[in-house]
Amino acid sequence: MRTKGGRTRRRLLDAAAAEVARNGRAGASLSAIAAAAGLKAGSIYFHFESRERLIEAVLEEGLRATLERLDAALAAEGDHAPPAARLRAAIRAHAVAAHELRDYTVAVLAPDFPDGGTAGALRRDYVGRWAELVAEAQSTGHLPDSVDPRLVRDLLFGALNAVSLAGRPPAEAASAVYALLRLG
Repeated sequence: MRTKGGRTRRRLLDAAAAEVARNGRAGASLSAIAAAAGLKAGSIYFHFESRERLIEAVLEEGLRATLERLDAALAAEGDHAPPAARLRAAIRAHAVAAHELRDYTVAVLAPDFPDGGTAGALRRDYVGRWAELVAEAQSTGHLPDSVDPRLVRDLLFGALNAVSLAGRPPAEAASAVYALLRLG
């Protein structure tokens, strides 16, 4: 986002993420978002057609950034890495994303997250990929296979999100999860 418009859009997204994190989707105020971004409320409509579209863009941005971190972590391991190594990379990437994207993470975790649209598709992609990573680790005996991989995934998300959002360093959160899962 090197253009002035791109920088302004980034400020709006960051301000909206912080506002949604503080007040929820329903309580997010356009005037508070504009003030935090250093703009007048009406200026928001130059970048986003509505309040809802701005909030959807926040959710999409948070999920895209999280997916980028997951992709980079898995690429660094390589396609032929053992499932335990790939799961470790995903755990580390998620902990880092939750920490670095704090306001976006809180916005995405809101109970009123929309199931449809681009944000819903991105979320389904992310959680589906994680379920596959867990299932791969289960299939090779790195994790017990007696628990549904989706439940294991959700438990991992819960632990990583809670610890990361509580302010613990991502490396500490990831190391604790590795130890609990005996992933070395």
